[in-house]
Amino acid sequence: MNAENVCKVNNLDTFADLLAPFGQDVSTQITIQDGQGAPYFLDKINIKFTDEFSLGKQHALEATEINELLQRSVAGHSDHIQDLSFVSGAGVGNEAVAAEDISSWAPWYTLFRQQWVNETKASEHESFLHPVACLLVVSGSEADPVASFHELQRHPVVHRVQTQSFSATNVLFYYMLVHDERDTAVLQTIDTKFDQVRRAFGQNTSMLRLNSNTDLLGTGSSDRAKVSGVWTNHYSATHPWAPPLEKSFGTIMTMRDVTALRDSVKNFMVKSVIPHMQYLIRVLSEQTANQRRGITGRLFSAGRRYFGSSTKTNSTLKGIGSDLYFRYDSPEAMMRKLADYSFMLKDYRFAQSVYQVARRDFQSEKAWKCYAGAQEMVGLSKLMLEIHATKAEFESNFEDAISMYLHKTHAPQHFLAVRCIILYYELLKHHKLYSFAPAALLRVPESTASLFALMNEQAAYAYLKHSPRPEIRRFSFYAMISAQAYQGAGMPDLAYRCLRAVHLTLGASFSAMKQDTRGYVATAEEKPALVETPDDKLADSSAKTDSSTATGSENNIAMYSSWAAIDSYINHELGRQCMVAQRYDEAFMYFMALMGDDKVPPKLQAKYLQELLQLFLESCEKAAEDKDSSENDSQFLSPVELSIPVIDPHLARIIMSPELEGEDGLFIWKNDGSSPSQSDTTSSGSMADRCCSVGEVAAVLLVMSNPLTIGVTLNNFTLDCRFDPIDDDSQDESGAPKYEVSTVPSVILEGGQTTMVTVQIVPHCAGSISILGARYLLCDILPTFKQLRLPGRRLNNTKEQQLKSTYAPESTLGFRVDPTLPRLEMTLEEFPESLMSGSMCQVSLRIENRGQIACKSAALWISHPSFFDIKSPHLMAEDVDVDAVESMYAYKDTIADVETVQVSNVLQNSSTFILVGQAYGNSPAELAKDRNLQHLVPIEQLEPGSTCVVPLWLRGDRVGAHTLNMCVGASTDAALLNMRPPRTTNNAKSTTNDLCRMRSRMFEIDLLVTPSLRVNAFVRPSTKNPHERILGIDVENVHPDLHVELVQATFSSGYYRLTPLATTQSLKPGSGDVKEGIKVRLGPRQTISLVYRALPYKTSANGYTTPLDLSALPELFTVNALRQYIYSSEKPSQLPDSIDLVYSNQILGDRSVGCIHSSLQGFIVRAQATRRRNMLRANYSLIPESYFSFLFPLFETFGIDFVLFWSEIGGSHRSGHHSITGIDLGVPHDYVNEALNPPSEGVTRTWLADTAQERETLISSIANRPSAIGRYERPLDVVMKVEKTEHCTKSTEPGSPLYIIDVAISVYNHSWRYAYSLTLDLLSPKDLDLGSLEDVNLDNTGSRAAWTWIGQTSYSMSVAQHGMVTVNANLSCLASGVIDIGLWHLIAKAATGEETTEIPFSLAYSYDTSRNMQFRSKSQECNLYPHQPCFVAVGNDDKESEAV
Repeated sequence: MNAENVCKVNNLDTFADLLAPFGQDVSTQITIQDGQGAPYFLDKINIKFTDEFSLGKQHALEATEINELLQRSVAGHSDHIQDLSFVSGAGVGNEAVAAEDISSWAPWYTLFRQQWVNETKASEHESFLHPVACLLVVSGSEADPVASFHELQRHPVVHRVQTQSFSATNVLFYYMLVHDERDTAVLQTIDTKFDQVRRAFGQNTSMLRLNSNTDLLGTGSSDRAKVSGVWTNHYSATHPWAPPLEKSFGTIMTMRDVTALRDSVKNFMVKSVIPHMQYLIRVLSEQTANQRRGITGRLFSAGRRYFGSSTKTNSTLKGIGSDLYFRYDSPEAMMRKLADYSFMLKDYRFAQSVYQVARRDFQSEKAWKCYAGAQEMVGLSKLMLEIHATKAEFESNFEDAISMYLHKTHAPQHFLAVRCIILYYELLKHHKLYSFAPAALLRVPESTASLFALMNEQAAYAYLKHSPRPEIRRFSFYAMISAQAYQGAGMPDLAYRCLRAVHLTLGASFSAMKQDTRGYVATAEEKPALVETPDDKLADSSAKTDSSTATGSENNIAMYSSWAAIDSYINHELGRQCMVAQRYDEAFMYFMALMGDDKVPPKLQAKYLQELLQLFLESCEKAAEDKDSSENDSQFLSPVELSIPVIDPHLARIIMSPELEGEDGLFIWKNDGSSPSQSDTTSSGSMADRCCSVGEVAAVLLVMSNPLTIGVTLNNFTLDCRFDPIDDDSQDESGAPKYEVSTVPSVILEGGQTTMVTVQIVPHCAGSISILGARYLLCDILPTFKQLRLPGRRLNNTKEQQLKSTYAPESTLGFRVDPTLPRLEMTLEEFPESLMSGSMCQVSLRIENRGQIACKSAALWISHPSFFDIKSPHLMAEDVDVDAVESMYAYKDTIADVETVQVSNVLQNSSTFILVGQAYGNSPAELAKDRNLQHLVPIEQLEPGSTCVVPLWLRGDRVGAHTLNMCVGASTDAALLNMRPPRTTNNAKSTTNDLCRMRSRMFEIDLLVTPSLRVNAFVRPSTKNPHERILGIDVENVHPDLHVELVQATFSSGYYRLTPLATTQSLKPGSGDVKEGIKVRLGPRQTISLVYRALPYKTSANGYTTPLDLSALPELFTVNALRQYIYSSEKPSQLPDSIDLVYSNQILGDRSVGCIHSSLQGFIVRAQATRRRNMLRANYSLIPESYFSFLFPLFETFGIDFVLFWSEIGGSHRSGHHSITGIDLGVPHDYVNEALNPPSEGVTRTWLADTAQERETLISSIANRPSAIGRYERPLDVVMKVEKTEHCTKSTEPGSPLYIIDVAISVYNHSWRYAYSLTLDLLSPKDLDLGSLEDVNLDNTGSRAAWTWIGQTSYSMSVAQHGMVTVNANLSCLASGVIDIGLWHLIAKAATGEETTEIPFSLAYSYDTSRNMQFRSKSQECNLYPHQPCFVAVGNDDKESEAV
């Protein structure tokens, strides 16, 4: 027709093309009625114009066709493939991802979706894409337009619409008369013609005037561009994959024509199409009302199906391709048409109800394609209602529809199923229900790889849009599946893009997990390796890890280890693709990340390693061929950093002079005897405490492990170092090497093996050497560099650092080269591996100065002072006879039984000895005096090349395996170490320890001490004198082959002297007590007991003891000093006075050993000091050890030290001694608790609660110390002794016996602290109130009325410290026999100084800490009663009575 010519002059093919741009978003702005008659507003609607209609069968999906469709979509956005802006190296940002549109991440999906929807054709099971109206267009130039319209009504397309479409005979015909403005001939008749058309066809007519641009030159270029842009933009939107059109549209139209077209389409819709559709909705609603309204129709259908023949099959059902459909005039088809028309007019609620009714009918008739379509529309209607329904309300509809399309229809309707998935996905995106989208997208059949890849990619992106945070793991999983599918479909670029996105996302997640779980900065070795994982394993891994997504950051470690295989797979695939594309630099990065995962099977690890080496060789060949590419050449020939092997910098050690034993470094020495230690003020990576002298070998020990399960070889292994001179002036311009580094030719590491590699560095100049890393050839092919850096420590100083993990900067390994440092070589000579307990052997310590500067100070520290006796050192150049070194034992022919000597009672350092130099100018004599007669005189200095020898006596002090630590420190400065006790400072609980830093070498010595003699001591009270004690010594020879001779027993005490009582010998039969000339010998497994009587040294012949001088007692010194330490701000600074020790000797053999003024005395003193310090550390943990010398003495008054000397009979003639220190013979008196009572004046008040709390804590710890538990006090003893018995007769009864007995009652005071005022009351049996004396032990066998006290029965007296007082009393007894006279009552009042304080005591008094928390004495009387009976035998026949 001529109407087509109107379009062609404007470069448009058909009239449908002319109207197509105006069918999108037609603004209706009208109010219409829904299916229930309720009004609602319709703002806009879409309509599609086409000039063809046919019911074509949807062809099956072909992989090549879909690939072509997808490739066209990708080609339109090829520049977007490498755009991964939604992910980066920092990971996925929650806010950024939530703000971005998911369509921008993969724009080719949008193009694919548009093409897919455009390819959809009309189907028999739905009325969509079926014509609603036929627009008949006739040109105004026609002579008879009415006849032309009638002729168009018989057009074949119109016939197909009336016979094949859902509209059938109900199709709307609309008649449009088009007038070309250029045709001036019909300008006068056009209106008349339109009137004819209107009279012939009614209201569904309109006239359109076009081509108003009659003067082409008069139209501006901007207007022509606007007019052409209407059709150009529409074409680009509907054909985005097509290249842009070069021709211009609407060449003879103006914007007025465009407006006329838009208004014409609007009138067409508003005045004709929409009213026509509403009319059909009302008609169809009435026709299907019964079927939609109730159950009658369904019951009739069911009865017809089960009890009779169905006529519906013949009349309403028809088969097309073995699928069942309903005729368009059937009620089911009319219901579908009703629902579709309501859906088109946006009446979604009514459409949903009709779809649900039709769905049941389709299901009952097994018309599965119709049923699937109805289910699809039910779900779409629910989502179009703009109500956020739950997942269960619409997901089942789509799942059922897709399942029916794919599995129930005769031929799988893949095209419709994919359309359903796309529509479902788009509506979910519109409602932001991204959590439901993956389940729908993953229903795409896997038969077409490209379509499957596209949908999985969209599912992965949907997981990124999850709220409240993206699901990184699921995104990675489905993106990897998409990559595999893209690779199989021949789309490597899209596959690379998906893998790259996963790599960036997981890489950031792993980095975050490392920061959360690290003890230090994660290194390259910790990055997981790669492994090829099948899809089913990946799915299992995804299911397992996703179950713990919401548990928080505590699951990061599990996620990190479980998903490391995915990262390995990604790296391998990315590396292979880059290798094929010859992007060697990027491929190398991915293959390097593959190394280091021990979970990969060995075959796969070998494959990865082989591919890595092959990649390096190919890159080198490529660089050699490309001579102009110097950049590539330098890049691939330079060393790379791999994770093979794993070298932990924390385990690296730098050892100076590795040929020597022990640990070398700068150690801090203190004068309190504590172990020298390396400085803890510097970080582990500092070089301040690692130093050596020029020319000294420094060995770097690296612990490396192979993380793979296959073996690798490291060739030419060496270290890269950096040398920094001390200052600019010290730089050497001669060009000589500043240092030398050794090279290890080959290091073979088996799978999982850990080994140690030693590289030696020899410095030639002063400065510092920093170790940058290790350099080697992997498998003798790949040059590799391993960086060695120590991570910084965690900073926790500020609040910001506490809230956020902040670390100090990294540091490097290294050491200083100091020319002023001494370089000594220490060697222990003749040191035994085992030693018999108690035996002595001589060893020597040889010290050689191998440096270039003289050593002016040197000291020796030993961890076990009781094992060593140190002699004065001497130079090897001196003429000294080593065999002439003073022996440990000074044997003599005779020795006094008792000797006294005054010694220092200061608890000094017993572990440190000055070997070279002078301690702060002290003379050797002063030093020897301060060291308790140790007789060690240091040498002045040790010149370079000189050697000194330090003789040592080694003793097996304790049985067992021991590790003895010995440290030798040296310096080129003089007078560094002060051997005196540390000075105290006031107003602070601290002392000023003189510190010095010396280059030291600490080494360990293993010594096994085997048993020889076992010596035990026991103490018993004496029955003759309460001030006496019986001390027994049991000596057992536990050695199976040792025969010993006991030489001498020596006791030392500040109060007691000991005399032997008896000796039992089992070795010499017939021998009695030990006498002069008789040897005491012990064979294997034999025992001997030595018993001694201990009396105060100043005891007179009548048993009286001279009172002690309280002012000189060490115990009183401790009370005063400890009280000052607790309550005064001025801390104690006085040292205890000297003490007079009493040495009691018993010679057991034919020779004696001198213990006074010999080296043995110093050795015994050090053993006592060691034991004393160990005890104080255990009991006074809150008191600094530097205060021990000012609070506690070395010896206590009532303690005894015992030494037993012996020698071996035959054999090697070994000799030795066993000792027991700290035997307490005095009354257990917890005098330390007296220091806890605050003094009457001088208490420092504190206003700070923390300081007061510290004081209370200190007092509580002292009161509850282990040695205070179970202590008790028995300061007083009452002893009764029968002096005389007279036998007479009673005057009242002649012949009856009467006994008068004189009794001496003695009260012994064992306390060294108090004198007591006593009141003694003697009680007779008749005076006893048995109910009031529950603690008195009565004699229940005799008559209590048979005797009574006569004469004075109450005495007042006083007793001094360690004194005794005696009174005489008489009693009378009526009959002979045994009577109990131990009935008395004693009241004791303790006197201290000028005032008298009544202190409660009992004979079995237990200290109750809970009752005396304030540690104050109460003023009250103490009632003492006997705790055991005192039996007296009253005999007949004038026999004297005696006490039992």
